[in-house]
Formats: sequence, C-alpha cells, structure tokens
Amino acid sequence: MPFPRIYFIMKRLNPALIASTFFWIVSLTIRVDGIEATTNPVGVIQISAPGNSDTLVSLPLIQPAVFNGIVASRSGAEVTVSGSPGWTEGAWAEGYYAFARSGELEGYFATIDGNTADTLTLDITAETLAGLAAGDRLSIHPYWTLGTLFPGGEGVNAATSHVMRDTEIMFMDPNAVGVNLAADTIYYYLNGEWKMVGGDFNADYRNTAIVPDGFFIVRHNTATATTITFTGEVIMGKIALPLLFLDNSDQDNILGLQRPIEMTLDESGLGPNLGSGDALYVWDQTVPQQNRLISNADKYTYDGTWHKNDGAADVGSEQVFLPGFGFVIRKAMNADQNNVIWVNNPNYGN
Repeated sequence: MPFPRIYFIMKRLNPALIASTFFWIVSLTIRVDGIEATTNPVGVIQISAPGNSDTLVSLPLIQPAVFNGIVASRSGAEVTVSGSPGWTEGAWAEGYYAFARSGELEGYFATIDGNTADTLTLDITAETLAGLAAGDRLSIHPYWTLGTLFPGGEGVNAATSHVMRDTEIMFMDPNAVGVNLAADTIYYYLNGEWKMVGGDFNADYRNTAIVPDGFFIVRHNTATATTITFTGEVIMGKIALPLLFLDNSDQDNILGLQRPIEMTLDESGLGPNLGSGDALYVWDQTVPQQNRLISNADKYTYDGTWHKNDGAADVGSEQVFLPGFGFVIRKAMNADQNNVIWVNNPNYGN
C-alpha cells in the first residue's frame, strides 16, 4: 500500500454547522525546478461545535506547503528531489510529511523520518514506494497540531483545572482494530498550555500532530459552543484513502475528507470501493449529543447505487461529505483483502 496513512499522533454546506462559506484567498504562480507552476489556493473555513456535544472534526484544508518540487530519483524509502534545494539536514524530520501531487501515487502521503540536503527518508517500506517515479511532483507540509489548529486556545473552552475540563480533544488509537473504537488519548487547554489526561502536568502537548485524513472529537462539557477556524491550502488534485479490512472481524475506518466544499456520494467515488456488508456512517451533528453511536448515524450502502438506512431509493445525490466533519466507513470481515484504496477526485475546477 503506497503512502499509507502514517499516523504521527503521539502514539498516531449545512448552514447550521458551517458558520462561514469557504472562499479562496489567493493562488500564486511560481517556478519549481525551472518549471512554472501555480500553487494551490489558500482558503478559510469555519465550523460550529455545539455545546454539550461531541463534534467529529476533520481537516478540510492542509497546512501550506513549505516545499514544492520534482522527484529526481528513488532508492528504497529515500526520495531525492531535483534542483539541489539545499535543505538543512534533519529539517523535516519531525512533524512533516511528503505529499505526492502527480503520478501513480498522486494523493498519498507519508511521514518524513529524516532528510539530507536534497533527499527525504520516508517512514514507509521500499516496496510500497515502487509507484513513485522520476518527474512526479511532491510537496512537503507540516502536520496540523493542537497548537496550530487552536492557536491560543481559540475554538475550545479552556479548562478551569485538570479535573474541570470544559472542552476535551479526543483521539482514537490509530492502530486499534475492530469496531466502535473508543478514545485513546484526551487533551485539554489549561492556563495557556495543552495538557493530556494521564500525562505530565508540567508538559505542554501543543505539538501533538493531527493526521490529515482522519477525525478527532471535540467534546464540549459545557453549554458554550465554539467556532473552529481552518486557514490552509486546498488540495486541487486527488486524495487517496486506504480502507482497511480484518480477516476475523469488521473494521471501522476513522476518516475525514480534505475538501473545502460539500460533496455528494456519487461525486465522492467511494461506492465502487464498498462491498457486501460494508457501510458508510454519517452523523447529523446539528443535533447535540455526546458519545455518538453507530446506531445514531445514517447508514449508507452501495450496490451500484447508493441507499440510505436500507431504503430502496437511490440517494447518490445527497451531499453527505461536509467540510470539516468526520465519518466512519465500516468494512466487513474479509479474509482475502488487507486494504482497498479509495481515490477521491475534487468536485471543483483546477
């Protein structure tokens, strides 16, 4: 599986929800390794997180690229870029990932373990990188972190003590198997720092990274709602999301789609990646609720056309995927496959 979801977390338009319409800010024309290219636009999205509720938050925008370039060669898990960028050794070794923007692996990403002046070492096996070729475009991005997504505690309710946590940010264990996955780590904002339940009271966990294609839970334990603001770069090309199977039980995939506008089921390209027994679960997050269960979600299945909650009607035109909100894809037990790659194309023009 090339460029799989490498989890860097410390282990790993519905008007009622979207507070302001997405808008483009700017796109620029630059030269990369002698090639003229247009950078991706940057935009702003705001979503509302209701009080006394869990909001499943995904990342509709990515952190702007710190490097755009061309692959010169690959050896094993090492990728050399063209143009002698002259990087400082180890500059991208913590908190950054490589994103493939063209070629066979377009839309995949992998954590960067280290770098030299012109070569990246990726946290991935050589076999899975086989599709990356000279001439492919790639970019380097910082991961979103608690500190960059919620600067100064914006978008959350600050805790009044280590016990009285008005907002909790909850992550699932990315390596967990099975269904109905519970939160593995919980963070809260106190006295200008990010703390972790069960962690060192003297530590600040602001650099905890957030995976680009998953979701986390913003739990408000108070009636005060907040607005979460995303300012970042728009992915104008493909996004590739692995859908994992187990051979002895069903498996929940905790996902978010990095798109700045709504997308219908038919537009998503997800359907052909679902088989018998598979289902997509999406929650109506206008309804305040903590501990959102699968039984509270709308269930979507695909048999050539889309169906909602086991109904007969074709609902493929429903705008199910909303920017900034997560969902679950439950893959049925399958002894013959380990994963499927869902390749999502944008529903907006380049």
